[in-house]
This record gives sequence, structure tokens and C-alpha cells, in this order.
Amino acid sequence: MARATWPCSSTPSRRSERAGEQPGRPAGRRESVTGPVHLTPLDPRYPPRLRSLADPPASITVRGGPVDSSRSIAIVGSREAAPDAVRFASDLAAALARESVVVVSGGAEGVDRAAHDGAMGAGGRTWAIAGTGHEHCFPPGHEALFAAIGRGPGAMVWPFGPAHQHRTAFLVRNRFLVALSDAVVVVQAGMPSGALHAASWARKLGRPLWVVPAAPWMSGFDGSRVLLADGARPLVSIEAFLRALGLGSAGPPASLPAHGHSTTGPLSDVAVAVLGALSPSASHADSIAARAHLTAQATAATLLTLALEDVVVEGPPGFFRRRDGHNQ
Repeated sequence: MARATWPCSSTPSRRSERAGEQPGRPAGRRESVTGPVHLTPLDPRYPPRLRSLADPPASITVRGGPVDSSRSIAIVGSREAAPDAVRFASDLAAALARESVVVVSGGAEGVDRAAHDGAMGAGGRTWAIAGTGHEHCFPPGHEALFAAIGRGPGAMVWPFGPAHQHRTAFLVRNRFLVALSDAVVVVQAGMPSGALHAASWARKLGRPLWVVPAAPWMSGFDGSRVLLADGARPLVSIEAFLRALGLGSAGPPASLPAHGHSTTGPLSDVAVAVLGALSPSASHADSIAARAHLTAQATAATLLTLALEDVVVEGPPGFFRRRDGHNQ
């Protein structure tokens, strides 16, 4: 029989499959995975979070660094995501990676790819949980991405048998993806969608669920709106999200300066981010959104609110500046 091909990894060594054994290393010593290696729950390198499941995968294949108990956040979303959503996913992943958080996703097009690329671009770790066995590479064209992840320090994880390839595997995969994460972020979800399914596993496994809101008129976010209506936490600012996780160096929320009809209560995290991105000279709303690391929709809504509060001034249309004397 011909040897099976490995489009997403090379053939694993039998010696490296033994728990903790590496060439030139004493047997039984726990080492970082280089792989690809087959791991069972009895192997000390088997992911602890998967082992804690009631019915963990009987065998997985891993290539790259260890899939350990490091702090990790899943970023998931549509394969055909809006450009703003793709950009936001990449920025969020990069910010998390800079805080030494592992970014977990499913290796698909759209949001998943942006998350993996963003984490690696920032020099961080990312785990891709594939929806096939390691003898297949899906989606086609992601061989280079999977190879880059598998070189470490991140890792490729195939939680199925070598030749497994079935559309239902992607739904099964979502359970393992969520189990490997401390929290789940849905950047964009349609109806129905794999991201919605991942969100359902976040609730079943007790993982905090965050969802990026979208403007009411935007299509492709129906699933996101359902999740928010069901109580998911809105993620409207990268800085605020990091602060909620106890990460980053952002200070406490500022207060809205008194002026005209403005209120003096604490600003929302989004308003803090928008005010911090404004200057005395007018800037276009898109530029403000980019500097604040917010979606264009969240920025536009916040700018309108701040304009009504008489804290920012619009003019010409689409351009905003802080009103004189009003600083963050």
C-alpha cells in the first residue's frame, strides 16, 4: 500500500509519538511538541483542556508548539465577513498576541484567517483547530497558512482520524475549539452559521461569550444580533476588552466634561476610545475608527452621541473634532 500523503504536515515519526520521548532525550520527559505527533489522553502533551472534557478526542494530531494551559481566546466569525470585520479580527488578534494570549480559531477563510494572521504578525501564538484529519487540507489554498502555524510557536491541531473528511466534522470541531479557549469572541455571525454553533458551545462549556455589534442596516450580522439579544457581552473596543480581561495599560474610564447639555457621568468604553482618537483639528470618521480600533459603525454611532452632547463638532460632513476646551 502506498504511503498516505500529508498535504498539511509531514508524516509523523513513530518515535516522536511516544509520550514525552524525543531523540536524544530520556523517555518520559515532557517536551514541547514539534511533530506532527499523535497524542492520546494518556500522553502528558495531550491538551489539558481537552482531557477535562467528558468525552475527549481519543486521538489528536499536533504539529508545532505545545497546546497547553496558556491563556487563550477564540476568535471566530463568518467566512465571507465584511472588510471592517476582517480588519477588526486581525487587530484584535494582534493586540491579544502582544499580551501573550494565544489566539484560537478554525483555520477557515474570513475572520478565522484574519485572526491567525494577526496573531502571527504580532509575533504571538495561534492554535488552528482543523475540521479534517491531517491527510486533508481545508480550505484549499491554506497549506501555507497551516505550515506557518505548524512551525511554531503556535500549533496545528487535527482532532480527527488521519483520513477523516466530512462536513459535520466542522460542527464537532467547534466543541474542541471552544474547550481550548478561556473565552470566545464572535466578530461576525450570520444565520445560520458555524460561529453561532461555536457560540452555543461557549454557553454549554461555561466560556464567556463576547460579540462585536453591527449597525442595524448591515447585512450578514443577524446571528450576532441574536447572540447580543440573548445576553452575550458586546465587544465594542479592543482597549476596553483588554481591560475587562485584566490586560493592557489602559486606565479607568474618563468622565464626560460638563458643557452645554452634556452629562457628567462616566463615559462608556467606546466613548473613551473615540475621544482619545479625536484631536482639535477635524478628522474623517473612518480615520477616527482606525485610531480607536473600533468598527466604523460603532464609531459613527458614538460620534453622533457625542455631537448631541456638544462634546464634539462635526464639519464638514463626516469630519469630527473635539470642541475647544474638551479633552479626554
